[in-house]
Amino acid sequence: MENASKFWIQLLVYPKEFFKSHVLENKLKYFNFAIVVFCLGYGIDRLEKQLVKFEIRGILDKLEFINTWTGFWLVSLAIGAIGGYILYLIGGWFYNVRVKWSAGEGNLEKSRALYLYSNFFISLFIILDSLIETIIYPIPYDPYSYLQSFEIIAIPLLLFFIFHSIYISYAGVTTITDVKKGRAIIWFLVLPILVYLVVYIALISILYSYF
Repeated sequence: MENASKFWIQLLVYPKEFFKSHVLENKLKYFNFAIVVFCLGYGIDRLEKQLVKFEIRGILDKLEFINTWTGFWLVSLAIGAIGGYILYLIGGWFYNVRVKWSAGEGNLEKSRALYLYSNFFISLFIILDSLIETIIYPIPYDPYSYLQSFEIIAIPLLLFFIFHSIYISYAGVTTITDVKKGRAIIWFLVLPILVYLVVYIALISILYSYF
């Protein structure tokens, strides 16, 4: 347990040293655990968005089982097992493309490792958030409920991990690949930040509507 905690703390706090020590040296500890967390986090995220779409279409009541915690976790596991792993493959491939666009020499295996570990804490937070919601809420999605204090805290925390993942990704790609930093800043910092800023502004607008 001590080694595991050091491993993940190093990724969170000292990503350059992490990628140099583990990915560059091809010592990918806890790789299977990272894949499981990534896939389950994806499954939860996709299902939460789908529940909102079902409500908008007026068919949520017809899919009552999915909006129970038992159904929610089972379906999230199924979506994650298939879609999450496909995303890992495609996302890692596109990460490798961005390395090449940054004038670096592509390495698909290394790029997939960079992509996976960079997104680990986002997925972990999504899972922990859902576990807490399972305890405190009767159903996964209630369109008539008001925004709770827990959710007001959770949203900024999720955004923190999203932006921190961008930093982890940039730190990793500039540490263990031969990308040109000027181009890497564009592909691994500026453009991802711009994309998520749009999400951040949208979430602020949603929060503002509750006050």
